[in-house]
Amino acid sequence: MCRRILGVVYFLSLIGLSQADTVSAEEWGSLKGRIVFDGKFPKALPLEITRDEEVCGQHNLVDESLIVNGTNMGVQNVVIWLSSKTKVPIHPSLVELPGPTQLDNKICRFVPRIVKLRTGQILQSRNSDSVAHNVAVYARRNQPFSVVIPEDKPVEKDFDREELLPIRVDCSIHSWMRAYLVITEHPYSAVTDKDGRFEIKNIPTGEWDFRIWQERSGYLKQLSGAEVFQLTRGTVRLKIGTAETDLGDLKVNGSEFAEPD
Repeated sequence: MCRRILGVVYFLSLIGLSQADTVSAEEWGSLKGRIVFDGKFPKALPLEITRDEEVCGQHNLVDESLIVNGTNMGVQNVVIWLSSKTKVPIHPSLVELPGPTQLDNKICRFVPRIVKLRTGQILQSRNSDSVAHNVAVYARRNQPFSVVIPEDKPVEKDFDREELLPIRVDCSIHSWMRAYLVITEHPYSAVTDKDGRFEIKNIPTGEWDFRIWQERSGYLKQLSGAEVFQLTRGTVRLKIGTAETDLGDLKVNGSEFAEPD
């Protein structure tokens, strides 16, 4: 008799969980905005090419640790992601992992500079150049690795754990080459485009912490738009409703971006 009662209770609890998931899955919103450089336009400096000059020296490579659009002052490659100590509900359309994402060694630079990944998703490292490259990933919560990437033969890796910060990727053969991996357990991250714009769709409604980071500055400290956001360790708490949350233009003081080493 006791077993039958426990079985009924367990069944009802499963129904309750299912109903709770259904209710939460009906409430989703989006977040968008644009990161804008506030200060004198920073000129990209040429890189010193010290190896394989006959190939790498032909491309007029410049430092890409800070890329600002000269037309509208948008800051490219700023990372925004939802940061939570609890499991984040995932929209049904985003539950399935995306296919492999690529990091290419191309004209002696990494393309793209910032790569978004979810735990379990495949990172496919390629070499499109005629010279040797390697990919050295300085993971913190996952196993670090360094592998030579053969020409036209990609190397595949995946990651079991979320990284709390974007992790650095170098080419040990060419010291100027750098990229970053953003590894999250959920799909709620974005990287600003050439105009400084970002958008994250199908976020569960509620109040969430978002972290904002840029390669040169690290965590951003302040954003000025319709209101001024003071960030602690790059974190701002935002309320996501069913309507679109548009933060508009968010200015970052140029003094936050230190000169490259």
